[in-house]
Amino acid sequence: MWISKIKEIIKGELGDKPGAIDDYTLAIKFNPNLAQAYYNRGNDYRKSGANQEAIQDYSQAIKINPNFTESYYNRGVARYALGDKQGAISDLQQAANLFQQQGNLGAYQMTLENIRKIQQQ
Repeated sequence: MWISKIKEIIKGELGDKPGAIDDYTLAIKFNPNLAQAYYNRGNDYRKSGANQEAIQDYSQAIKINPNFTESYYNRGVARYALGDKQGAISDLQQAANLFQQQGNLGAYQMTLENIRKIQQQ
């Protein structure tokens, strides 16, 4: 399992987004309750410009794990990229709330700053 996880990460980091997406898709096929696989595939979709697919994967990760803070954050980023300003703010606010609850004050402050930037545009 760890070997395949390392392989997925390396593919994504080396720019083989399609290969990494295929690997995550296979992992999800074997276990559809892997929130982390949906999240990681969502990241690769988003980095490839496929924001709608990224949003679907982040949403699935959140459905599996409603406290998956980074999924809210990145879904907000993808929504903003698609022009959904209110959806982006909503997701980023949820991420900020969770970061604060988790005691991650640096991420909390950064997220609030990103919300302010979006609101000012």
